[in-house]
Amino acid sequence: MKIQGRLHKLAMRLGNNPRLALIKMIQGGLLFAFGVLMIMVSNQVLNDSISQELIALIGLIIAGAGVLWTAVGYLSMSVLRLYNMINKKD
Repeated sequence: MKIQGRLHKLAMRLGNNPRLALIKMIQGGLLFAFGVLMIMVSNQVLNDSISQELIALIGLIIAGAGVLWTAVGYLSMSVLRLYNMINKKD
């Protein structure tokens, strides 16, 4: 299969459901906020120890996953629009 055909299928699959993409963005934002909250709580509440650092590391991983999930949702919302603008034949 040609690369253009694969890109077309991917754009259609990602961009056909904007409601799902918005839900992904919201979930990613909440996941990011939870990860940052874990980092802040471990810094303020826990004493300096290895467990504090491990909790902060877990919070950092969760926050990073939230950023990636939000990016997937955002790209899903905009990829079909961009694809249609590029392939528009007037």
